[in-house]
Parts: sequence; C-alpha cells; structure tokens
Amino acid sequence: MKIFQVLFTGFLLILTTSCGKDNAKPDKDKEFELFIDFWNTQGTNPQIRFDAQNSSPEIKIDFSKTFAGVAVPPKYTNVIIDNVRLIDENNINYHINQIDAYEWRTDINDWKIDVEFVMQFDQVQDLAVILVLDASASLGDDFTNVKAFAYDFITKVFEVIPSAKIGIVDFSDEINSFGLTDNSTALSSYMQSIKQGPFTTLYEAMNLGIQMLHNTEAESKALLTFTDGTDNNSDPQYTPAFLLEQLNGGSGNLPISSFTIGLDGNGGVDKPVLDVLAVNGGASAFPGNINELESVFNDFSQGISTVYQLTYVRNQQVIPDTNPARLRFVLKASPKRS
Repeated sequence: MKIFQVLFTGFLLILTTSCGKDNAKPDKDKEFELFIDFWNTQGTNPQIRFDAQNSSPEIKIDFSKTFAGVAVPPKYTNVIIDNVRLIDENNINYHINQIDAYEWRTDINDWKIDVEFVMQFDQVQDLAVILVLDASASLGDDFTNVKAFAYDFITKVFEVIPSAKIGIVDFSDEINSFGLTDNSTALSSYMQSIKQGPFTTLYEAMNLGIQMLHNTEAESKALLTFTDGTDNNSDPQYTPAFLLEQLNGGSGNLPISSFTIGLDGNGGVDKPVLDVLAVNGGASAFPGNINELESVFNDFSQGISTVYQLTYVRNQQVIPDTNPARLRFVLKASPKRS
C-alpha cells in the first residue's frame, strides 16, 4: 500500500509539473504610447511635434524638438525620428517588437487603427560611445571595481553591436583619452593603465568626450559619464549650460544621447547637474554603493546599445499646421535583461 501511495504521489507530481510547463505562457509585451501632431502644409514638407504630456515617460526622445521630413516620390513622405530608446524608471531597457498606428477621427470621436500610414522601426547598428570616467583619489580602492564594471559595459555593448566604436576619457587633475575603436583588447589594456589622481576635472572631460563624438559620422552617438564627486578643476568656460548646448548639437552637429552616473559616496555628487546633463534619450542614475554601481553599468549597456530609428510613412496629402492630424502609436516591447 505504501509503495502504491509513493508511486501515485510521484505520478501526480510529474503530471503537475508537466502541465505547468505546457501551460506556461511567455510574459506579454508591455505597451508604451507615443502621441504626435502631424502636418504637411505643401504636401512635400511633413513635420511632427511630440505630445510629451500624454506620451509614456519611458520613451526617451527629445520631446522639445520638431522633426521635419522629406517627400519620397512619387506618392509618399517620410519623417525620421532618431535616437529613440525605451527605458523605465528602474533603468530597464526595452526591445521594440511591434508598433501599431492610430489616428484620431472626429467623425467617430475615437482613435482608428491605421494600416496604410505606419511607423517603421529599425535598431541602429552604427553606434559610437564615449565613456567618461572619474579617476579621482576619492574613489580609493573602489576604483579597481569601477574599471572592471566599465570594461564589462564595453563587452556587453560589443555583444549587441559588434561594429560599435567605443572610446574612453578619464579624468582627475589631468585628462587623458583613448580614441574610438572596436578593438576590445586595446580598450582593456588602456582601462588597466588608468591611474588615479587628485581633483575632479569633470566638465572639461565631458567636453572632450563630446568633441570626440562630434568628430565621428556615426548614426547614433552616446556619452556615458561616471563620477563620484563635483567638478572642482575645470576652466570657467566649461559649465553645465555650455555642455548642454554641445550635447544638443552645438553648431550643426547631431545631438548626443547623454547618460550620467553619480556614485553617491565619498565625493558627494551634484545630482541636479547630472540630471540636467542626461538628455536626448539618455538617463541618470545614483547608486548608493559600489555594489549597486555594477547593476547600473549593466543596465546602461543595454540602454545605450538598444537604440532605434523610427520612420513615419504617410502620403502627400496637404494637412494645415493649424489643424494637424493627431496620431497615437502603441509601442509593444519586451524588457532586456542580462
């Protein structure tokens, strides 16, 4: 009798486990909404403006910018939106799987799904990244871990985009740099050679990283800045306002997606400044200790390497700017985790 009970119990356990596996369903995509006003005053000069108030905050775009498009003979127009990322409040990055387009129709007083005018999406492969790394003495022995986390960031970006180019700017009282390359071995050797020093020349180092990105023709450009303190050694001309202007393109350059990390430790980081300088699809993070820092570098490696170009395709119908079309796009996406 006992043998039968054991066999029967085992059968039930196997059956339950098997049914659980068979019935297990993958997590559903999370949905994010992007609202846009569209007009085309001449039929060949399409423009869009974002509705930041109603769009999902996880969609990282420069919402203050108006994007102008071009005519695509013989019948279409395209508006390209570059440097788009999906990053939630926990710095988890999302991979876009599908975008559904809707247009507001006054005749039905509702949104109507659109199958003719669509939002296409392509993951960018032409990526340039500069790491700006604090090497000040205030990091102490933690600097060894910082270098390890930064190099792990590099390897993870290359895993997603092998053709990416990555460079390094390190700073303390002096600023040093290593140019953009896809040679991970060379980057590792340079990373190991970085020495600590006094002071924090943060703003000048960020400016050097920005200029290095301005000098490349990459389709997408990102700056990742790490510090554990506040700037105390840069020339007066290098201010947060100056850097912000440069990140936004300066004199005819493409905008740069800026990510900032402030280790809230020995130096005491300037959180408002780092928040302001996280722009153009970027994000900021303030880990409380060295263990949390590793996770932030990992999350940002996914966010920086998963960047999209969106293209809205429509016909050449004239739409006045005084009465623009109201568009809604539902981005269905799944989280990227290590």
